[in-house]
Amino acid sequence: MNRVLAVHDDRKPSRQAYLIVLGTLCVLAAPHLGLPMFLYPLFGLGLCTAMLRYRRLGWADVGFRWRAFGIVPLIVGGALGVIYAAINYSVIGPALFRLLGERPDLTDFAFVRDHLSGYVIALVMAWLIGGFYEELLFRGFLHDAFLRHLRVSSFRPLLAFALTALIFAAYHWQLGRFGVANALVFALFAAAIRSRWPANLWYVISFHACADMSAFTLMRLGYL
Repeated sequence: MNRVLAVHDDRKPSRQAYLIVLGTLCVLAAPHLGLPMFLYPLFGLGLCTAMLRYRRLGWADVGFRWRAFGIVPLIVGGALGVIYAAINYSVIGPALFRLLGERPDLTDFAFVRDHLSGYVIALVMAWLIGGFYEELLFRGFLHDAFLRHLRVSSFRPLLAFALTALIFAAYHWQLGRFGVANALVFALFAAAIRSRWPANLWYVISFHACADMSAFTLMRLGYL
């Protein structure tokens, strides 16, 4: 059985679990405590790597391998990301606006509209932070931690996806109610992709990166 799918560790709460929770909270809080944009991913990935090693695991055990990168995950995941961005712009966004009565707070991304260099930086961010860092953290490390530590039941995979999605949404609280709700919907789509290709995170990495790139492009063109 693939190591990613071989879920075990049905144990009572332990010192290991408490340390994992504490370390994960530090990772999630880092970007909201003033750490520079290109520093907190290094801190987060470093701490997640340390926690994996503490559990005698590696990134391959949560679905990430450098050698699994290829043209198929890039094209399939990327195409799904662009399709999601189109659905988000035309259906999900308007529905959330009607439901919540507010539009997304995009003031943090004014640099994308104002400067071409800002747009280029945003495209790089879409891959390094949105796609690579956030997917390794949420659909990789955190989702796997839930699978390994939640009580064994037929609902455990679904519960792991649900908890990961809720935490991912809360992680985007600085974007306001609209941003949190939109992140929750995004996380459900990402969970479906993670479930379809559980042994290769490159699909959901490409999905996230291309969805963000599409959103930044819509901002640059004045549609958002």
